[in-house]
Order: sequence, then structure tokens, then C-alpha cells
Amino acid sequence: MFRIRVFSPPLVPDEPRAVGELVVGDVRRHFSLDLRYWHVSDYERQWKAGLERLVHGASSSALMTAYRGNDDAPHVMWGLWRDASFVYVQPHCVLPWELGQPFDPAEPYAHLGARIPASEQELPIPEWRINLEQLFASVMRIRWPFGQ
Repeated sequence: MFRIRVFSPPLVPDEPRAVGELVVGDVRRHFSLDLRYWHVSDYERQWKAGLERLVHGASSSALMTAYRGNDDAPHVMWGLWRDASFVYVQPHCVLPWELGQPFDPAEPYAHLGARIPASEQELPIPEWRINLEQLFASVMRIRWPFGQ
């Protein structure tokens, strides 16, 4: 199973954020969705476009979770890499001071880079794997496996 969604409505008005949920197989991760510069609908639109990239053959994609405007705060996303019949998911961060131009949250894909196998390299970041068919079924809203 694969799913990304907004899990709670916007919280505290003076620090606008919501809670999102990422489900990759049996793993559920909640994350903070920064709403200072983008609305929930902006994130949802980008998630849809990012997932459709993989369905249409892209080798990687990204799903934004914290767009922090044009200041020096890092932008946060889930990186997705397609490899044979699997998709690997890792948290990913973009540091604005390392960029030569302003960050475009609707097009974060060029900032993703190559996947570094976290478990094989013994890196202290989480990484999850899902069958490509399960991700495709989720994007196309098909219950997979059939009959569930």
C-alpha cells in the first residue's frame, strides 16, 4: 500500500501547519506540513504531479512536505526513486544557500539527485521500499491486490 495525505486540518493560526501521513507498505510516518507559504491544495497538487511522473516512466520524483519560501530555511520532501520493480522512499532536504536560483516547490525534481542506498551504506536515514505495482495502483485508485 502507498498513500500520502493530509491527516489533520491546519493547526495553530500563528504557526500555520498541518499533519500529513505517508504510508509505504506497513510503515506509517506522520510529518509536519508547513503552511506559511503554501496551502494544503498546493501540496496535494504537487503530490499528484510527482506521483504521475513515476507512472509515466520517470526514474525519480519528489513529494514536498515543507516549502519554506525564499528565506534560508531548508525545504523538505520525500524522495522517490524507481528501480526495476520497486520504488524506494527516503526523506530529502534541499538547502537554499546551495542553490544558484530560487527554489520552485512545484518543480523540486531536479534537486533530488541519485538515490543512495541508505541501508547498504549504513546511513542514519530511513528508507522504505514498495512494489511499483502497489504505487501505480494507489495513484490510479485501484484496490491492490484485487478483492481487498
